[in-house]
Parts: sequence; structure tokens; C-alpha cells
Amino acid sequence: MHIEGTGRFVYYAQWPVAVFLPVFFFLGRGNLGAGVGWLGFFGLVYGLIVIALLLVPPALTLFDREVRRERATRLSYDIASAVLWLGFLLGALTVPDAGDSGPLDTVLMAWWGITAQTSAALFAISAALIGLAYLAQLVLAVRGIARGRAAVAKG
Repeated sequence: MHIEGTGRFVYYAQWPVAVFLPVFFFLGRGNLGAGVGWLGFFGLVYGLIVIALLLVPPALTLFDREVRRERATRLSYDIASAVLWLGFLLGALTVPDAGDSGPLDTVLMAWWGITAQTSAALFAISAALIGLAYLAQLVLAVRGIARGRAAVAKG
């Protein structure tokens, strides 16, 4: 686990991105042509929970002495962050939603005319990516803390 040039970008970007992605996922996709229905309504509550969860790994990185000193995250954490962010973007473009009048189009359905089944399948893939990448972020942040503490213990 080492620090690369991308780490400085991720170190600073992870905070606003943790707020932007849920807002875009639940509400912002409506600006791109998707219908926003009940998911947008419930997103007002769930979005706050998702924001809090997305802020946990960045907060953990602050306990990694090397990351805090360099103001840059480790390469493995950068990769997990990129996968998580791309998963959220794909999810926002494909998440199924419905209103009182029935199912609404996703962004990709509106832009390229893909079917609802294809959009749902892409959303399932993005949900899996989000879950795995988030788990990887947590593990890598904790691993970085342990590595930093071990280096201090060695002297």
C-alpha cells in the first residue's frame, strides 16, 4: 500500500463527493431526463443516512498517520473510491423509480431507449459494485490505520 499522485485528489474530493453522490442519486438524475418519483421523496431521509455512511471511510483515513501527514490517500484506497464513485454514477443513471402513475424512465432509458429490464440489470451490477467498493474502502482505511500504528510501534 503506497501513496500515489491520485491520492491527493481523493483525499480532498472524498468529502464533497460523499455529499454529492447521494444527492445526485436520489434527486439530481431528474435534471438528466429521468423521472423522479417515490425514490426521490424517500431519498430525502435515506440520503442523509447514505451521506453519513459514505463519510465513515474518509473519517477513518484521518486516523492513518501517513495519509494525514501526506494529505494523500493510498493507491488501493483510491481504486476502491473510484469504483464506488463510478458505481454510484451508474446506479443513478439506471435506478428504477415509480410514481403514483406507474414506472418512470431512468436516465439511460430516456437517452438511449434501453428497456426497463436492461436498466434494472445494470442497476443490479452497480449496486453490487457499490457494496463491494464500500466494503473495500472500509477495510483499506482500517488497514492503513493498522499499518501506520505498526510503523510507529517499530520505531
